Amino acid sequence: MNNSDKSYIPVDLFCETCGVEISFVRELSDYGLCEVIIVEEKSYILPDQVAELERLSRLHYDMEINLEGLQAIVHLQEKIKALKEEVDMLNRKLNRHQ
Repeated sequence: MNNSDKSYIPVDLFCETCGVEISFVRELSDYGLCEVIIVEEKSYILPDQVAELERLSRLHYDMEINLEGLQAIVHLQEKIKALKEEVDMLNRKLNRHQ
């Protein structure tokens, strides 16, 4: 691992700390819900993904939401965020013309 990789978090450490299975993180990656980086045959995640992975693991383990459900939730949240940004932009345009 080179110097730029030092901020990566080993998947096994994340899983051990959060009490989730490594296979769960792999499946999230397969569904496009997180990015797993492979360096020298070891799996890592980026620190900025930790909060989202913790949230997804709570939804999965505590509320028993399957991966398809998690994917739908993430998609809908992204859509809501985009719509909010569009509304904000339209409000700014409207305010400029008043």
